Amino acid sequence: MSKGVGFLKRNKVLSAACAAALCMGAVPVQAAAASPEFAYTEEKWASLEDNVLEYEEIADLIHEYNATVQQNLLDYNDYKGKSSLDISKEYYNSAEDMLERIEYPEDDDVSYASRLSSALSSEIQAENLVEQGDNNVDDGEIVKLGYDMEEAELVKQAEQLMISYWSQTESLAVLEDAVTQAENSYEAAVTKKAAGMAAQAEVDSMAEAVTTAKASLLTAKGSLEKTKEQLCLMLGWPYGAEVDIKEVPQPDLEKIGAIDVEADIETALENNYSLKMTAKRIENARSASVRETQERTYKNQKETASTSVKNAYNSLLSEKSGYEQALESYELAKTELSASAARLQAGTITAKDYASKEFALLSAEVSLKTQELSLLTALNEYEWAVNGLASVS
Repeated sequence: MSKGVGFLKRNKVLSAACAAALCMGAVPVQAAAASPEFAYTEEKWASLEDNVLEYEEIADLIHEYNATVQQNLLDYNDYKGKSSLDISKEYYNSAEDMLERIEYPEDDDVSYASRLSSALSSEIQAENLVEQGDNNVDDGEIVKLGYDMEEAELVKQAEQLMISYWSQTESLAVLEDAVTQAENSYEAAVTKKAAGMAAQAEVDSMAEAVTTAKASLLTAKGSLEKTKEQLCLMLGWPYGAEVDIKEVPQPDLEKIGAIDVEADIETALENNYSLKMTAKRIENARSASVRETQERTYKNQKETASTSVKNAYNSLLSEKSGYEQALESYELAKTELSASAARLQAGTITAKDYASKEFALLSAEVSLKTQELSLLTALNEYEWAVNGLASVS
């Protein structure tokens, strides 16, 4: 199914929104991509509209087709250009409307108690609305920052899902080889039993090992399929779409080695969405108590964000070390397999011994690739911390 421009493009968004709605029990209506066709070149639209997913396309796909981003775009129209006073007035107007609708019972009303309770409850709700208006520090700009932050978080989530997809894919090779080895062991046990060299219990044990290996493989394939569906739905494809997911980029070791974490912390504080929102709330505060509360919040958020970047950097270094160790193990496994090939040719080891070395190399290769993907995840986490998503709580 193509994602062609025009009707098919709009249909892609609608399908994704409906699929999400089925899970949430609601049906948000999405009419079109976020941007008009002139926002990109024909070549760029063609790239976004094909059924091939490139890692570098994720941010644009989230912006154009993600159902949450689409809904936020519609919701923002209610806040666009509004000041904190405008929003406070909405609270006051709601409180006034509620007070005007209150009907107090007569003393001889047969439902006096329940009606009085209802009236008093409405009074309390109106008072709460007035208090919310007095304390409100949000405006249209803060709402926009919140939606921008949510979009960035969705991009990060999709990027990490794509990395996870390939990590799970790499792991399948070991599980598939484990099934093959289990089947070979089972066949060998059957042959030995036929020759009177093994008991039925050994055959049964090998048969159980085959069943277990196949079950593990089946579970892994199911998990991989779920990851793919979740990723594709986030990016606007309809459920069950055939999407060619290309490989993710390799982590740039030179880039990691050149990181200046102290400079990045300053950049992270400048970019942080939560800090920007809190700073605007301080600016909008109309009472000393509210301003003081927001200033304390800002101070705590700033300290926490700095720590978050440092922690992300330390995790990145740890994953880099793990990758380097996995690379050493892989090179060692290659050397051992090469030596085993010579021994096999010389007749000093059995074919089974050689097969075990082959499996060891495969395991080391998968471990290396998995560790490489873990390193990419850590780099992704660090870069997003610097680019505005450092945790502040």
